[in-house]
Order: sequence, then structure tokens, then C-alpha cells
Amino acid sequence: MAYVECKLKSMALMSTVSVKLYFPTDLPEEVGCDVKGVLTLLHGYTNSGDDWVQMSAAARYAADNGLVLIMPDCGNSFYHDMVYGGAYKTFITQEMPVQLNRIFRIPQEREKNYIAGLSMGGYGALYLAFSRPDLYAGCASFSGAVDLGLMLQAGDMPEARSVAVPVFGNTDKLPEESDLHVLARRIAQLPKEQQPKILMTNGLQDSEPFYYILQQNEALHATMKTLDLAHYKRMQWNGVHEWNFWDRSLVYAIDYFLENGYAAKKMEDWRSPVTEG
Repeated sequence: MAYVECKLKSMALMSTVSVKLYFPTDLPEEVGCDVKGVLTLLHGYTNSGDDWVQMSAAARYAADNGLVLIMPDCGNSFYHDMVYGGAYKTFITQEMPVQLNRIFRIPQEREKNYIAGLSMGGYGALYLAFSRPDLYAGCASFSGAVDLGLMLQAGDMPEARSVAVPVFGNTDKLPEESDLHVLARRIAQLPKEQQPKILMTNGLQDSEPFYYILQQNEALHATMKTLDLAHYKRMQWNGVHEWNFWDRSLVYAIDYFLENGYAAKKMEDWRSPVTEG
């Protein structure tokens, strides 16, 4: 395996950005030597791309499936071109792919590129894939803050304004171009072959004040299930806002993207009986 940390100079951000990569250079024999795809993983609010390396088994899951991982640091941007901050959407969708391809010759084909994230990154994964369906064959949100309009309008969550103002400006209303309900309706109007696969996961106990992740996912799911989407799946199980839930979500996402039975294999590994003696 190979871990690489790049310092990419971004003209969109007018700064240097840290991007972590994982390359499965020692693939299992049953996987083969060819890279099967590229998975961009987005971090949560107040965190960084390091989390995916330090807190999850993402690299092991990637190695099992021949995936390159890309894990950029994007601050508290919600993966937007911020009103009072950096142009992170432009960086991720335009600058970063070009620079990484020049250096590493990473596969650029849409059918080999996927994006997923947790919490703020869950919103970001859907937002970027819905905004640029030409770039990603699949997207997944794990415990995503997927209904930011609900957060902005909730009278008992004044903290949401301090989160939202740098991204969206001084407004109580989420711009349409940032509203996943609106963007999902646009995706549903595309030909089936141009629609990305969409996966949403959330824990049944993930409803702590301020974020209300369960309620946000319920709200977006209510919209999604009314749309003519070619590939949409929602998964829930007991869990809260933490890495055990996101680690398992990642297994389901890889299985959904690649359609290779990976989740069933991992479940069988975890359920294998233990003998003591």
C-alpha cells in the first residue's frame, strides 16, 4: 500500500491545500492489479481528511476492492464556493482532478469515480454529485446534514447561523442551488444513464439537538422517494453520529457502487463463530 500527502496549490482558494491519497499497490490476488476506481471521501464539520485514515478501515476496504482513495481537507466549507471563504466546490470538481491526474494518472472516467462523506461531508457528497453528475457514477451520504434548510429555519438552533453565514451569506433561506431537494428533482429529469447512484445512511438514534440528522434524512428521503430516480437506496440501523456507523456505511457504499457482493462478504467475516481453547 502507499499513502501520499500532497500539498496542492489552488488558484481558486489562493492557498495550499492538503490532500491525502491511498493507493492499493499490494492488491489481493483475487482483486488483481488493475485499479477498479477512485473514491473521494469527504470529512465532517471541524475535521479533516486525516480522519478517514486514522479513524476508519477505509484503506483496507479500498485494498479489497482495488480503489484509490482521495481525502481532501476542506475546512468548514460544506464543499461550496463560500460567500465569505474559499471556493472549495471549484477546487474539488475542477482543480484537484486535473492536478492529481498530472501527477498520478488517476482514472478520470465518470464510471470509475465515486464520492462519499460523513455528516457535513455527506451533504457535500450529494451536493457535488448532484451539481456535477458528469463527474461521479455514484455518491453516498453517511449521517449527512442533508436538509440544511431545515437547520436554518429551526428557531431552536441559533448556532446554525454561525455555521451557515460564511458559506451562504447573511440569509435565513437556503439558496436553491444548495438545496438537495431542488437538485434531486433536477437529477431525476436526466436520462437514467446520466443519473448517479445515490445512497443515504443514518442511525436511528442520530437526532441530537442542533443537527437533528435523523430528521434531516427523513425530510430528504420523503422527497427522494417521490422522484423517478434510476438508482436510489436508503439504509438505516441502530446507531448515532460516530465512526462505527460510518465505517459500516462505507462497506455498504462500496458494495452499492461496485455491485460485487462486498457487504455480504464482510458481514460473513464479522459473523464467523469464534472458538476459545
